[in-house]
Amino acid sequence: MLDFLKHRGRDGQGTFVQRGLGIGMRRLAIIDVAHGHQPYVSEDGRIVAVFNGELYNYPHLQHELKARGHRLRSDADGETLVHLYEEYGDNLLSHIAGMFALAVFDQERQQLLLARDRIGQKPLYILEMDHTLAFASEMKAFLGLNEFNPAVDERFLASYLGHRFTPAPHTLMRRVTKLRPGEALRVKADGRRERWLYWQPTVVEPITEGTITQWARQLDQLLSDVVKSHLVADVPVGLFLSGGLDSSVLAALVSQANGPRVEAWSAAFAARFPGYDEFGWAKQVADQYHFPIRRIAVDSQITPDRVRQLAYILDEPMGDPTVLPLDGVAEAAGQFHRVMLSGEGADEIFGGYAGYGEVQSLQWVRKVPYRLRQWWVNQGFKGAGAFARAAEPMAARYRGVGMTFSPAEQERLLTKDLLHPDRPAAVREYWQAVSHLSELQAMQGFDVRWFLPDDVLLKADRIGMHHNIEIRVPYCDHAIVEFALQIPLALRRTGRLDKRVLRQVARRYLPGEIVWRPKNGFPTPLTALMAGPLYDTVYDSLTDHHFTQRGWFQRSAVQALLGQLAAHNPVAARQSYALLMLELWTQELVDKGVRQAAQTPSSGAILPGRPL
Repeated sequence: MLDFLKHRGRDGQGTFVQRGLGIGMRRLAIIDVAHGHQPYVSEDGRIVAVFNGELYNYPHLQHELKARGHRLRSDADGETLVHLYEEYGDNLLSHIAGMFALAVFDQERQQLLLARDRIGQKPLYILEMDHTLAFASEMKAFLGLNEFNPAVDERFLASYLGHRFTPAPHTLMRRVTKLRPGEALRVKADGRRERWLYWQPTVVEPITEGTITQWARQLDQLLSDVVKSHLVADVPVGLFLSGGLDSSVLAALVSQANGPRVEAWSAAFAARFPGYDEFGWAKQVADQYHFPIRRIAVDSQITPDRVRQLAYILDEPMGDPTVLPLDGVAEAAGQFHRVMLSGEGADEIFGGYAGYGEVQSLQWVRKVPYRLRQWWVNQGFKGAGAFARAAEPMAARYRGVGMTFSPAEQERLLTKDLLHPDRPAAVREYWQAVSHLSELQAMQGFDVRWFLPDDVLLKADRIGMHHNIEIRVPYCDHAIVEFALQIPLALRRTGRLDKRVLRQVARRYLPGEIVWRPKNGFPTPLTALMAGPLYDTVYDSLTDHHFTQRGWFQRSAVQALLGQLAAHNPVAARQSYALLMLELWTQELVDKGVRQAAQTPSSGAILPGRPL
């Protein structure tokens, strides 16, 4: 299993093995490079732990543990886990802050604790087979188990099509689930298992008091403290800088922190993709704070072969095209840095997406008499789409920012026996629980619980680790998230003015042209790429006999989609990209995994003994 995860840690590996149990890890050394080897073991040898990620409050934890008489062998943040478990047991999860996936084994009680951080910055997958339970940071590690025969779980194809990712706890790999953000799993030696959420973001009625100045002052102090904690490292630190609001605020706070020297990195496309180069804005911010900055032209790296490799690297099918430029700039930065700060997460928690702004306009549209709206939609007049969306409640319509195929489009595309509801039980339960809240709150709550960890943070983890980088995301510190979800609705956005409190913070540090720039996301010329250099790959993959023989999709619907793609239709580009990544993932992780399993001689990969 560790051989499949070498890319997640090239600085060494460690294992702990006893009858019925094996734990292993690969290390990317960030803190106490010389001594922080895993697994960590308590003084008496009773507690064993491994983890992936960073504990940002570890200096406080070390001080507390030493005061209680514990002896630490290193300055590594993860070593605190075994001693915290001695003090608090499973409740150690309420004492640690950061991004992590962890495993703690209690030899005396013969039980294993698995857990994932609150926001879901680090992944943790669970494979359950008969009397064996396996866990890993990526599903591809399970290919190292002789008993594992990879197969697609077709029940969740509709979920993937609707969201462009598979909402946790499910995956598209049969018998594999993933811990949700803020979730833990306790496994006993007799096979009993208990899974629970130890934390969830607060999605309730927001606070209504306070001026925008008061909220901005609190956010400024909170962000400043979080950024300082994220700069702690014994290796070089860099910053992804686009010149947009989110990364520019980080640049300002990094400069104020008096931390390590930081270099900025910015992704750009060549001139043949006009409108997709923001380097001028990024350089303006970098120059203001005297950061060296590098412009990385990423389009030359977006080749058919690389897209296929990305399907394997991402480990789950994921139809987010912004992974293409992220891969290019991360590869370049990885030659110089081991830690990169990124502005991901600000849009979800502060209300930055354009879809959030539509909520207010739809309220006005709903005042138009229903029959008039229906007539307008039937005539196909301008604005018909908004009229149609206004007729459907948000709880029935919303699939997250990355919604790819509507239920009607899924019905035309999927074969009849695969037309399952595209919302898993946990998602349906969420929408029922927030039915009394405003649409904006409910949308943000969904995106924080699913879109952020299963899309945005997934690609950051996989791309970063593949390029030997730990990508840190200050906006996803759980204290920032909890604060942001309490901001009064009127201070989150007004009309087209989004992220009002964050912009108020930005006014303290940045020029007006940066503060008031409209959101541009992570620009990716997907339509030009899919209808140009990637078109042959798309066409061949979606018409190949392997694809058609799977029996998942209606051939006529796929052919129609390819025709629209050839005509440079942006919706077709987005949808065909999602299908391409699904097919390439199936080929790379499922089909090849099946062939590998058939060729692997049967050997003792799983230790005999108690059924963990």
